[in-house]
Amino acid sequence: MIIENGVDIVKVARIEKLLAEKRDRFLNKVFTAEEIKYIEDRNYNPQTVSGIFAAKEAVSKLLGTGIGKVNWKDIEIIQYEGGRPGIRLHGEGLKACHRLGINKISLSISHEKEYALAFVSGVGEGYGKEIFVPQYIKEMLPKREKESHKGTYGRVGIIAGSLGMTGAAYLATMAALRSGSGLVYTIVPESLCQILSSKLIEAIIKPIEDEGKGHFTQKGLKKVKQIINALDILVLGPGIGVDEDRIGFVSEILLNYERPIVLDADGLNCISQGKQELLLERKGATIITPHPGELSRLIGVSIKEIQKNRLEYSKEVSNKYNIITVLKGANTIVSNPKGEVFINPTGNPGMATAGSGDVLAGMIASFVGQGIMPYEACILGVYCHGLAGDLAKLDKGEYGMIASDILDKIPYSIGKLEY
Repeated sequence: MIIENGVDIVKVARIEKLLAEKRDRFLNKVFTAEEIKYIEDRNYNPQTVSGIFAAKEAVSKLLGTGIGKVNWKDIEIIQYEGGRPGIRLHGEGLKACHRLGINKISLSISHEKEYALAFVSGVGEGYGKEIFVPQYIKEMLPKREKESHKGTYGRVGIIAGSLGMTGAAYLATMAALRSGSGLVYTIVPESLCQILSSKLIEAIIKPIEDEGKGHFTQKGLKKVKQIINALDILVLGPGIGVDEDRIGFVSEILLNYERPIVLDADGLNCISQGKQELLLERKGATIITPHPGELSRLIGVSIKEIQKNRLEYSKEVSNKYNIITVLKGANTIVSNPKGEVFINPTGNPGMATAGSGDVLAGMIASFVGQGIMPYEACILGVYCHGLAGDLAKLDKGEYGMIASDILDKIPYSIGKLEY
């Protein structure tokens, strides 16, 4: 769809005067080296220069900045084969374009004896130029260093999936990758390996012996422990299912892995079967990400009661088990053992869809793996997750939104914090 338009008209006599009196200074201030070469090839034709000048002004109006923060050389007018003009953006111009969700800018330049006219039209999905991100949220996202490599940005393990629940492993893995993780290891029952290897071409797939059952068993624990020993953080639980074998599987990982764990979905359901005290025995940071039903099973309180007192129960659980709690729902709550609380302002009812929580778990793990402290990583994760949902709503609406729509918008939600 068309996001914005911009138009500008320039009197050729004005440009002709600048060329006569201050040619080199004028050209070097306003035009790139490539543009100057094109102008020279046209013998400094005032109409040509006026058209390019008007085009730059029109683009600055389309971006809503004018010439200032976006400078003249951030907007470059290029020539395609056949003479059709185009636009190449740099620096602040490119950032402003990203903020608006513009994917393509079309340019038309017209001349007549006294005037040059330029019209531009920006087309894209439109990510909501009105979105405001608080400065304290922006400051949680570290700037990526020029001298860095994939190992710099964390090794994340996703322990997820069972027959019929491959999507959980896929969504959590892709969310971690889209949130900036350098390496993501998808640790899945061997029965799921083929389908996930074809779906997840950027992840490292680690199949675990499942005895043909299609789910994790304790027989695979030895290999899992070997794999996770080199990882910075785990997501444990999405789509793994619950039975005695898997309760033992989850318990062993919680007790033996000494780095942070995001305990999600069936991982939580497994320890709700009388294993809650394992949370106190862990040596690494623990983040739980329950929806009200999962928290109800964990603490033995009705969903209705939890929903009436979401803040109190979130704080109580964090304090009791020395964990970070991310209680999902409208205005997701993040609490820690110190009594600190964050209530998330982003998100919408369209995000109440299967797989949305798997995406959130992957995002939080990604941020922790990149070196952000766990509590701040949870705040950043829920904020960007909700914002991705808000951006998806602009495109798909609330009724048609699915988890992969949220996933697709993660880079754009994080982009709102970068610029």
